[in-house]
Order: sequence, then structure tokens, then C-alpha cells
Amino acid sequence: ADVTHPAFSKLFVETEYRAELGAILATRRRRAPGEPEIWAAHLAVVDDGAVARLEVETDRARFIGRGRTARTAIGVIDGRPLSNTVGTVLDPVFAMRRRVRLAPGAIVHIAFWTVVASSREALLDLVDKHRDTTAFERAATLAWTQAQVQLHHLGIDPGQASLFQRLAGHLIYSAPALRPSSEAILRGAGAQSALWPLSISGDLPILLLRVAEIEHLDIVRQLLRAHEYLRMKQFAFDLVILNERASSYVQELQIGIETLVRQSRSLPQVGGEGPPGRVFILRADLISPETCALLASVARVVFVGQRGRLSDQLDRVPDRKIPARALPKRVVLASEAKAPPLLPNLEFFNGLGGFAENGREYVTSLGPGQSTPAPWINVVANSGFGFQVATEGGGATWSVNSRENQITPWSNDPVTNRPGEAFYIHDYETGALWSPTASPIRGEGSYVARHGRGYSGFQHTAQGIALDLLQFVPLTDPIKISRLKLHNTSSRNRYLSVTAYAEWVLGSSRTVTAPFVTTEIDPATGAMFARNAWNAAFGSRVAFADLNGCQTDWTGDRREFIG
Repeated sequence: ADVTHPAFSKLFVETEYRAELGAILATRRRRAPGEPEIWAAHLAVVDDGAVARLEVETDRARFIGRGRTARTAIGVIDGRPLSNTVGTVLDPVFAMRRRVRLAPGAIVHIAFWTVVASSREALLDLVDKHRDTTAFERAATLAWTQAQVQLHHLGIDPGQASLFQRLAGHLIYSAPALRPSSEAILRGAGAQSALWPLSISGDLPILLLRVAEIEHLDIVRQLLRAHEYLRMKQFAFDLVILNERASSYVQELQIGIETLVRQSRSLPQVGGEGPPGRVFILRADLISPETCALLASVARVVFVGQRGRLSDQLDRVPDRKIPARALPKRVVLASEAKAPPLLPNLEFFNGLGGFAENGREYVTSLGPGQSTPAPWINVVANSGFGFQVATEGGGATWSVNSRENQITPWSNDPVTNRPGEAFYIHDYETGALWSPTASPIRGEGSYVARHGRGYSGFQHTAQGIALDLLQFVPLTDPIKISRLKLHNTSSRNRYLSVTAYAEWVLGSSRTVTAPFVTTEIDPATGAMFARNAWNAAFGSRVAFADLNGCQTDWTGDRREFIG
């Protein structure tokens, strides 16, 4: 629910500020009497040099500011005092400001604490316990001691623990270097339900280990310890050990694997207690080749026994650095630095927008520093396909079901309204980069958005180029069409590129579906096809993106594009 409906989940959080403790408290109201309570607090302890009183903020919209991000939060950019807003806020945060005075050569230590408890009384006890300036050193010493005890209990040294932490990063972010080739992922793509006959749910990240020789038991032992260690850290994943040795009467490799698993601490606890994450032992000769290919396709990490120890395989992962393109020094002619504002005649103009075309359009004109109080969106759809788009552009697209089959993501964040779709204009001569909408690149000049029945249009002039973007959905076809018109208002020839960007979801949540989305370029049309065979309800459907067959470059790798 927190992922699918984040705005709804935030509605039940209440905050308060205890000035005598210097702490912000928060709790989530229970939806049923049997639900456990959860309380959290945040405080900052300064050992010396604090001046002025503590300032706090628990309203995210007040701290960040509409249309901004944490990088440009209005609560820190202009130095204005925090509002000390608490209570039932729509979008809660912990924000706290301590002002300190530093003499030349002086050092001030600030300890930030976030504590959690199951009751208000227990939380206040924790806050009081950690208000002391010596609490940090005490807690750090206890944490180090506990870590040493845990490592000794598992028979793991600090070097191995560091190795397992590196492995966890690859499991979380699904590093391409530890997955099969793109062709293998495409060939093996399939539905999540295909794993259920193996008792593998597919709900947790999967680490696949392929072994074929008795010498590979060493990496089996290492990964079992990694599984134990990360489960102890409450990081759950399924370890699948695939025995690829040919069938024979003597199954010494299978027996060796089973023995190591029985001796490990990764077995399920009696009564189902303990963190999730299981170990599965499979024989390749007893399951279909299609199932083997599916396991390799969906696993976040794939290790092969013949490639050496765990450390060897992790050390071979290249440090993937994408070289930055050398751009010419940006030069903006004085006549192109600022475009004249676009001010259409509007009815009932309220300072930001008003009606046009006899009420058939609502037009918003955003000048420098202006934004609507909340995302002013237009929903454009036919019976089975649609999108929504805000005054700043961006938007989210869906097919058949706007929640379960999102094509591109909906942020459900009225503060930042991060876009999952965008257009970029790049001038090869000056190096300038801008967009036809206020998002993702907000420049100078005015941005005009026209929301009409069945369409939205955007106008912006910058760098001597007048841009006009029109977006709509046909009455019956499942297609979002964006028509971009560029008008050169300068007195010189221009060499520009237009880039379209879309983050594929093909499901209910990009966090869940991203590792399973596969893309390919259609050789006949040049369009990019995207599929998510993992999606049980919509896995057979295909999405596509196309620039009318005129695209010259493409990538399906978000990291390559954004960096």
C-alpha cells in the first residue's frame, strides 16, 4: 500500500514537537484496534556552539516548496525560518535546523538521532536517553560490539562481511554485469507463475548459482554464509542453487549441496519465525530448459561455479563509467537570452490561469518562479488507454487499467510531481539544453499550458526557438501522440536534436517491474518495443515508442541516459 498509494498512507501520520526535549515525534494512527502502534522521533544534539532556538518543520510541502526537489528545497535555499508546523499534515517529514557558531579552528559535533518504539512512553524514554552529548560514542561502541558478536556467531570475518555487503548492493539494484546477456534475458522472459511449481514465489530478489563440479562447493558455502548474514540484517532474498551436473547414479555434488544447506543457518525457523528468504536446490536434469532459462532471466544476480570464488566474480564486475560528451561552450546571443512572455487573453484570470476559447480550454501561464499550488492536470483517455499531464508537462500513461498496467510512472507526489516522460531540445552549436515544458528543465520565460477536452498543449520560447507541443489520444486507438513543432525565430541556421524520454513501468510499480522489462528495436520500423512477461495479467502486451521512424539514436538503459 505504501508503494501503490503513498499519498493515502501519509494521511494517517500525526506529528508533534516537544520543545523541552528538542525532538519531533510522529505516529501513525491505527486503522484497526489489533494493529501494533508505531512511534518515531528525530532530534539533533550539539555538543557546543549552538545559538538561537531550534527550528522544526514536519510539512514537506512547506519545506521543499511546490515544484522543487530536496536539492533546491525552499526551506534551506533562502534561509527563511522553518514554520514549526506540526499536527495532521498531508505530507509529513522530519526537518530540523540547529544554528551553530564556529570560531576559527573550532570543531562542533552534531549527532542526529532517529529512534523508533512501539509506544509513546518507550519513545520518550529513548529520546531522553539519547539527548546526552556522550550518547553517540556509547551507541557507536555498543553497535561495534554487537557487530563483532554477530560475525563471530556466523564464523564470518570483517572482510567477508564487506564482500556480502557488496553483494547486497547488486541484489538491490540488479547490476547488468552480474546478469545474463540481453539476448538470454529476452529468450528466458516469462510469467512469475512459472516459478510456482518450484515453490519459488518470485516476490523476493533471486540469486541464482549454477554449479556443475564438486569443486564448486566452495562458492556454495560462501553464498550460504552470505544468505545467513544478510537475513540477519533483515535483507531477504531467495538463493537458488542449480545443479547442472549430468544425471548419474552417484550424485556426490547433489549430496554435497544438500549437506551444506542442512548445516547452514539459512533453513526456515521452527514455526515460520525469522526473516523471509529461502534456499532452493534444483537439478537441471529434472526441470525443463524453459524453466532454467526463466530463472536466469529473472535473477537479480547470476553466479557460475566455474568462474571462481565469490570475491573473484565480484571483483571482475567493471566499474561502469559512461564518458561525458564534450559539449561546446554555451553561447547565448543577447537577442535570444529572454523570450517575450506569452500572455493570452483569458477569462476569470487568477494570476496563473483562466479560461479561453469560450470556456473550452483552461490556460495556465507560468512565469519565472511561478507554479500552481498543486499539480493542475488533464486526464485524456479513450475507453482503454489514456494519460494524465500537468501544467508543467511530464505525465503518466496507462493501458486498460490505470493502476495495474501503468505504461509510464505516476509519482503521486503533489510537491515535486517528478515526470516519467520528457522531451529535450539540444543545440549542438551552443550546448544549450531545454524542454518545451516547465519540467524537467525549467528555464527563463513563460510556459503556457492549454488543457482542453481530449488534448493538452504547451508553448514555450527559448534560445530563439518557439516550441509548440500538442498531446492527445485518438478516439479508438491505444496510442498517445505528441506532436512537437519547432519554429526558428532567430536569424541564423540552427542544428538541434530532439530526444524523447519515457520510463517503462508495464505494471503497477516501477520498483517491482523494472528488472523484468525487456526492450528491443524493431528492425522494420525502428520503434522501440517494451515487454514485461513477468506481469501475470498483462504480460502478453507490447508497448512501443517511436519518433515517426526518424530516430537516429536510442537506448533502453536508464543509467546510460541519465548517468
